[in-house]
Amino acid sequence: MNWSELKNSIPNDGFAQKYEVYRRARPTVTLVILRTVTDPILFRSSDPERAETQEFNGIIHAQVNGEKFVSKERLAGLNLCRELDENENIISKEYTYNEPINSLPKSQTADMLTYGLAGTVSGATFSQKSRVIEGYTYGLEPYDLMNREAHNALYESGTMRDESGGQSESFFHPVKVQPGTHFIHFVTLEAGTKEMLLYVIHNILGTGRYGARETRTGRDMKNEIVGLITSSADSSLSCGELIRDHITESKDELSQADLKAVISIYIGKHKRADWKIYHTENFEISGGEKNPVWLTNLIDTGTRLKEEDSAILKSALEILRNEGLESVKKTEKKVEKKNGTDQNKLDEGNGVI
Repeated sequence: MNWSELKNSIPNDGFAQKYEVYRRARPTVTLVILRTVTDPILFRSSDPERAETQEFNGIIHAQVNGEKFVSKERLAGLNLCRELDENENIISKEYTYNEPINSLPKSQTADMLTYGLAGTVSGATFSQKSRVIEGYTYGLEPYDLMNREAHNALYESGTMRDESGGQSESFFHPVKVQPGTHFIHFVTLEAGTKEMLLYVIHNILGTGRYGARETRTGRDMKNEIVGLITSSADSSLSCGELIRDHITESKDELSQADLKAVISIYIGKHKRADWKIYHTENFEISGGEKNPVWLTNLIDTGTRLKEEDSAILKSALEILRNEGLESVKKTEKKVEKKNGTDQNKLDEGNGVI
């Protein structure tokens, strides 16, 4: 199987036919992501020792800004782009995440086209809005603010005493989100292409380390795509609303049956007539159908289970870059035409023939 075959097997519902700077139509695809904490993880907020919190139904839950997930997932995507690139047909060597370069053509890459970027070209600013909407999410289980870990700063000797025998007084007490905690995250791709969806799926399934100090820890989170919703309009959903309306009891860890019921009831309650809902076998969603072959193939390709998957991803990333370059050329021609027309009018007004 190649990308063309896989792409043609995917229904057009929820997708833009190709990348365009201006979104005239806004179909959406929403991924239902189950994130499960596997090792203690620290999501810092204004307080460096604990996560933000939100109270629902008298229960404290950890609150996490979607940017804390998307920033790590973008890095996974950039690594893929650089790994598969040949002769800058996927990504310019100058392109760096969060460091805009003074060239629109060199900025055209799956990262910018999918997740957005703001920068300056020839003294003028430009802004590419993100096609990916990752809102706040919340731990479904209670966040225990009393579960504090005592950490201290060690000297080179490996102890808390320096060469002169002085005692270190550097202590901090982080409150980490504990293993077994689940997050339901609704990640929406707005006016995106099939190539973008494959890219986003890869980035989510290929990322397993989040939070502060993740460079010093191992894998701390498992991501699963348990559902997908396509719509001709907005299909975004809210984890906060799900908790407020359907999780009223405090449980240290929700079972798979609990998670399945909550997801199904919530999505079923908000389902619209234009939605098409798909789900895995273990997470049946009200009004949906079991994942079709095309969706299973898309997810499997995103996880790079087989050697051929890298070639499929490479083709998709090349198409994305080419569509970005075409959009730049169209924009430049429109500007040149407009400027030429304005100059002609000026010349006529000045008697220039």
